[in-house]
Amino acid sequence: MDNMNKQGEKGRWYKAGDALLHEIIETPQLPGSTFFWFLGQLGFVIKLKGLVFYIDVILNDLTDAAGKTKRRYAPAFEPGAVQPVDYFLCTHDHDDHLNLRTLLPLAKANPQARFIVPMPLRSILIGAGIEASRVIGAQEGKDLSLPGDVTVSPVAAAHTDYEQDEQGDYLCLGYVLTGDGIGIYHAGDTLVTPRLVETLKARRPLDVGILPINGGDWERTSQGIIGNMTAEDAVKFARAVDIDLVIPAHYDMMPGNSENPASFADYMYTLCPEKKYHLFALGERLCYLKL
Repeated sequence: MDNMNKQGEKGRWYKAGDALLHEIIETPQLPGSTFFWFLGQLGFVIKLKGLVFYIDVILNDLTDAAGKTKRRYAPAFEPGAVQPVDYFLCTHDHDDHLNLRTLLPLAKANPQARFIVPMPLRSILIGAGIEASRVIGAQEGKDLSLPGDVTVSPVAAAHTDYEQDEQGDYLCLGYVLTGDGIGIYHAGDTLVTPRLVETLKARRPLDVGILPINGGDWERTSQGIIGNMTAEDAVKFARAVDIDLVIPAHYDMMPGNSENPASFADYMYTLCPEKKYHLFALGERLCYLKL
């Protein structure tokens, strides 16, 4: 990991390593504001009402059967570093969204961190050695009230379909974070469905939406790669549920499962020229201020 971190700090990252961690810690929480940092794929750090959330952050290498890395760039910093994380959210059990090689060293080095995962996945973290008291099982329809009057609302995601366990709990979720009058939707991996549109309409106002755009095609499907909404789907979805600021993601980490975010920008310009969007550099900070 030492060589990977050197690559992360000096390669494709706008900011990485200790400088990035220091920035997350030192960024002040302004009234009516939230801050975002992009850590690749669908991994984001979000600072809301003084709480720091990691969502689908992967800080370990990802390798194929031959041991060759599948990442285009190294992680921003070591998973075992001391980090300013209060809640680590995972959307589903794929290794680029939930990975014990990130979660276990992070949990050990950061005893303040709590973990929110779909209820059927709670046993994975506990079985791997994370204390049960630190792992919260998320269920659609059951909002989680956190300190500082922040709410996490789980939303069922259709990665291929709406997959459920024997108890009826969904294996794939997105999350709506609400606090200080700001609503943030992190979609996780999902297709657009009429049900998802109606669910998100009921959660309005949604100020920021983080959406996958890696789509799907026959070649990736034949390799067992599961797609998501396309760039065009994401734009039309954001328009349908009236998201104020749209952030595309899940297009950059894996060579065999990527998209050009310029296509998303083109659809935004063509279909929603009045709507805001942002394309992140790796490790970039963005402030959303709700006036």
